[in-house]
Amino acid sequence: MAKTISIDPITKLEGHGKIEIFLNDEGNVDRAFLQVPELRGFEKFCQGRLADEMPRLTPKICGVCPTTHHTASGKTLDDLYKVEPPPAAKKIRELVNSAFMAEDHTLHFFFLGGPDFIVGPDAPPGERNILGVINKVGLEAGKKVIDIRKRLREVITKQGGRVIHPVCNLPGGVSKGVTPEDREFYIQTGKDAVEFAKFCLQAFEDIVLKNDTYLNTIVGDVYRHETYYMGLVDQNNKVNFYDGQLRVVDPDGKEITRIKVI
Repeated sequence: MAKTISIDPITKLEGHGKIEIFLNDEGNVDRAFLQVPELRGFEKFCQGRLADEMPRLTPKICGVCPTTHHTASGKTLDDLYKVEPPPAAKKIRELVNSAFMAEDHTLHFFFLGGPDFIVGPDAPPGERNILGVINKVGLEAGKKVIDIRKRLREVITKQGGRVIHPVCNLPGGVSKGVTPEDREFYIQTGKDAVEFAKFCLQAFEDIVLKNDTYLNTIVGDVYRHETYYMGLVDQNNKVNFYDGQLRVVDPDGKEITRIKVI
């Protein structure tokens, strides 16, 4: 007998969504739909506005990843006005965006996606959260998470003007330089963020990848989805979160196309 399974709302994401799964008479999945019911409307209410307003409007698409929207709209204005930011301005933009990437990945690893990996899929749902992660990796690790996120967000605040919805990018540059005092803080925070990232990778290695039962589950056919991949890379195909070319590869890693972007 056909059956419908509804998952509403989907948890551990920023926004709203639901999934409808339709089973056939044999109990297998016949169709599945992901629905995002909320209407944001940015495409509409940005129409007719001054182009210079976009770096302040588009970050408000999201309170979790506003820095990326701000960076993208700032680079778009460079192209619109045909102006090339000086090297120092580019480095400042990349500094702010990189601080965001490190902070945001810490958020995802420990608060959103990480709990299912670190605590494990067999754990009760009530334990698959940041508290369950801290219980698994230790209280000292929890303190590291709070400290590095606080300092990375402070980098964004100091240089971006705001930690949420930054306002620093202008056509052809940025709104402020780096003070000597802030420079030392940025350097030390960057070094500590790299060490923290190494700690996170080791925790993933020890807790997830060394657990054969768990590893066989997550790499098995039930979770396998062959897809193409796309991302910004430099000339050596190394990941670049600020600049580069858009590279598309197939499920086996073969390059399909490479696109020059703004």
